[in-house]
Order: sequence, then C-alpha cells, then structure tokens
Amino acid sequence: MQIGPYRFAPPWWGVVLALVGVLILSSLGMWQIERAHYKQRLVAAHAKAQAAGPQQLRITPSDLSAGHGPRRGYRYVATGHYDAAHQLLLADQVQGTQTGYRVWTPLVLPSGVRVMVDRGWVAAPSNRHELPNPPAPNDQVRVRGYWQGFPQPGLRFGADRQCDHRGWPRALNYPSTASVRCQYETPVADGLLLLDPKAPGGFVRDWDEDPIGLRPWAHYVYASQWFLMALIALIILVVVNTRRRA
Repeated sequence: MQIGPYRFAPPWWGVVLALVGVLILSSLGMWQIERAHYKQRLVAAHAKAQAAGPQQLRITPSDLSAGHGPRRGYRYVATGHYDAAHQLLLADQVQGTQTGYRVWTPLVLPSGVRVMVDRGWVAAPSNRHELPNPPAPNDQVRVRGYWQGFPQPGLRFGADRQCDHRGWPRALNYPSTASVRCQYETPVADGLLLLDPKAPGGFVRDWDEDPIGLRPWAHYVYASQWFLMALIALIILVVVNTRRRA
C-alpha cells in the first residue's frame, strides 16, 4: 500500500496477529466497562440498603416456596432460639496462620424456618479427627446481623449435593443452598446472617460488609488501559511495516 512517499507492506501473519490482539484487548476493555456498570448498580443498591437501616427478619415457609427472602446487603434483626445441637461447620477457613472453621448455627424463627447464623471463626482442635462444637445460648435470643449469600468456591465442578447424615456437627466444604437444606427436615432460608461483631454469643468475626470491592471509576481506568494497548498494537504494526520509498 502506497501512502505518499511511504510504503506499508505488512506480512499477512502480522496483520492477523495484530487484529487478534486488538480484538482480545478491546474485548477486555468492554468487559471492564460492563463491570463498571455492574458496580454502579451495586453501589446504588448498597447505599439503599444502608439507608434502610436494620429490618425485622420475618420468613415463613410460604415465603421460601415463593422465592422470597432476605435481601443481600441489608441488616436484619431476628428473634428465635438457637438449635446448637445441629450446627454446620464451614471447613478449611484460615485466620492468620491457623486453620479452623466458621460456625453456622441454625436460628429457629417463630414460623419454624431456620436461618443459618454465622457466629464466626473457631480454631480446629489439635486432633484433626475431632470437630469443634461450640455452645450457644439456650434461651430465646434477639440477634442482629448482615445478610449475604452462602460463600462460593473459586471453582465448583459438577452438582453440589453434600448430604451428610452421620451425626452433628457436620463439616461441609462451601456447600450450596441445596446442600445446606438437605441437612435438615425443616425449611432453611437461602443465605447467611453474619452475626454483628459486637453481639454476644459469637467468635472471631472480621466481616467485610462492603460487597463492592473496586469502585466503578477503577474499572473505567482499566478499560482505558486495555483500549490504549489495542491502539499501541496497531501503531506498532504500522511503524514496523512502513518504509520510505527510495
């Protein structure tokens, strides 16, 4: 291709390589923009939840059947009694340099629905074949906490159905909602109530109640970097393959 006194003659493989690179880099930029839009919605939802203040947690079996339940990011106050005889333990949880468990104790509401209350982290016993079984208050309690979904693993292969009926407590490894529910014969809410760090009856709690992470502006910065790299790839293609004619 002749452009004035210059000749642009890239090899075909160079053009293909540059176009593939531009396509990949541009796709990453668009993905960051989509993430920024998602974070903007998340920021708005989080601000709404904070402005709403603590809500009274009332769930019935019919609510669960209809797919209704607590909303993530909201703070709730729940009244009921702990079922300390049927606790779940989230396995392989690290605090500093120690391995331990997160203690999930069912809170039985007046409606009969169980709400899994995450009461915090406890260290694993010295005998790895034993499981901790921390006590819980016996009388009726009023607990405050922050609602979130069950924690998810980085990768999950296949269907998760960890139904273990060999006694209590039961240690599970990032169970799904179905896995938690199949441990009990009564309805269980979808999610966790993270016990307020100042509330009694809990253990080590260092909850991060900020679900947003990187703010939208940071994703826009990353997007501009990917688009800039795509532009640089085109500039390199042109500069390397352009020569002045004799």
